[in-house]
Amino acid sequence: MKVLVIGDSYGLPRYAKDSFNVELDYAGTYPEQLRRMLTAHFAEDICLVNRCRHANTSLSLIKGEANEIEFLRPDYTILQLGLVDLWPAEGRRIWPLYSEQYGRDPWVTPDEYKNNLQLFIKFANSRGSKVILVNSPPVSKPHLLKHTGLEKKIAQYNNLLARLAPGAKGSLLDWHESVKCLAERNIFGSDGIHPTREASKLLARLLLQQIISFEEEAGNG
Repeated sequence: MKVLVIGDSYGLPRYAKDSFNVELDYAGTYPEQLRRMLTAHFAEDICLVNRCRHANTSLSLIKGEANEIEFLRPDYTILQLGLVDLWPAEGRRIWPLYSEQYGRDPWVTPDEYKNNLQLFIKFANSRGSKVILVNSPPVSKPHLLKHTGLEKKIAQYNNLLARLAPGAKGSLLDWHESVKCLAERNIFGSDGIHPTREASKLLARLLLQQIISFEEEAGNG
């Protein structure tokens, strides 16, 4: 089984805020936890390619990620993008990956977000890959207080994603709601955005369940 994960820093290891202490190592990230879960469940080696990148937006989907689909021909493609697309420019500490995003707020508009995803999903499906869409997570209250309208913007982009899901040969994982089953201290790392090891484990488990469901459907078909 081959799995491609395309996401932002939510799926990467990181330091604690304003520190060089490792808060989440690679083994604790959701893609690596998912790989180990898949290997244990299916009792076989799993090829999982982690294409999560810092400051990654949906623009990457039409800027080269199709090459990964063409090369790997994954059975499943997991898309976890959106929060960087919509985040307010004020207070950003990192430059965008693409020059055309310089000076823009947000880096990717709702219409662009929808178009980027539609084009990529269609291509991935044409290459036999089922797409699992992971929507944007909640963020801690200090961020919502700092950035007026952020909560509404997250809801707007997540609603766009929900409308796209029926057209994909795959599914939507409503991570925004699912993660709320954890206590807040177990959702957010020190920056109030990125996931803890426990939250990453929950996301990996939900993705595992979705892939198992697809595999069972294929077996029954």
